[in-house]
Amino acid sequence: MKTIIYFLILCICSAGVILHFVSENKDYSDHYYNGETVDLGFNDRLPEYELTGFHTENAVIRNNQEINATDYQDNTYAALMINNTDNKVLVSHNVHRRIYPASMTKLVTAMLACEAIEEGVLDLDQTITLTHDIEFPEYDGAMHSGLTEGCQITVRNLMYGFMMCSFNDFGVILGEQIAGSEAAFVEMMNQKMIEIGATNCHFANTHGLDDLNHYVTAYDMYLIIREASKYQLLEEIDSYQTYTFFYKDENGEYIQTDLEPTNRFVSKEVKMPSNIKIKSWKTGTTELAGYCLAMILDINDKEYTIVVTDSESSSDLYNTISAMFNLAD
Repeated sequence: MKTIIYFLILCICSAGVILHFVSENKDYSDHYYNGETVDLGFNDRLPEYELTGFHTENAVIRNNQEINATDYQDNTYAALMINNTDNKVLVSHNVHRRIYPASMTKLVTAMLACEAIEEGVLDLDQTITLTHDIEFPEYDGAMHSGLTEGCQITVRNLMYGFMMCSFNDFGVILGEQIAGSEAAFVEMMNQKMIEIGATNCHFANTHGLDDLNHYVTAYDMYLIIREASKYQLLEEIDSYQTYTFFYKDENGEYIQTDLEPTNRFVSKEVKMPSNIKIKSWKTGTTELAGYCLAMILDINDKEYTIVVTDSESSSDLYNTISAMFNLAD
């Protein structure tokens, strides 16, 4: 009996609900009542947000995207030119291809050295005594300072010799001084690359001598040199046409010499237009890398990044880059 009563009550309630919806919606053609409007208020005190992110600071180039690449396909492994002021890509050829960076690697080592100086781990006027010889017997003709065990040199002279003349042994000295070993320092280098978004490169040493596990891309070099340009010490080093370099040999005698930059634009060996100013740079040359140059320049009050790895010769490298200057807008 109770079951029947509950069933009747349920039927009565259901019928009431149905009658309500029918009566309320009998004049409407759809589920929304178009005759009713709601005024929306606007609070002008709501916070405003600016879009931020990787793409707001850096130009983004798609994989395999070739831009004005015809002139670079026969004589370069990779070529890139970006208008940093407008984030506009002017040249893109093989920019995401793995290449050997040679001494352009030193930009990464130098960045971490600058951070160590800023953090007090190193001091520019600090003197370092070499505890062992540093040699590269497997690399014929590799740039070497000539310093041996017992020689003494300041951090300042290490940095100038490292960046201006590309002394490979100075990278090992800096790595050992900062991290205890070159291997530990290389781990710091690779971690730094993750932090700046240069995720298609991997470093195996502090100097850039050829190693199958030591590679980069032209696009990553664009990110690297832009990051390196933020350090005042590196900007200062890059401005020198000559630098008086000195150290004490193993007998305590002062050795002094004048350094000249490996960048032939900076040394004035290759002329460049008067409206162009070089802000940051690093060269590189190895058998596998070819002839490399990464630069940040000011051209007519706009900033540009150029990265070229040339497969032919040093002269061809500078001719290729000189022609690029005409693309500046």
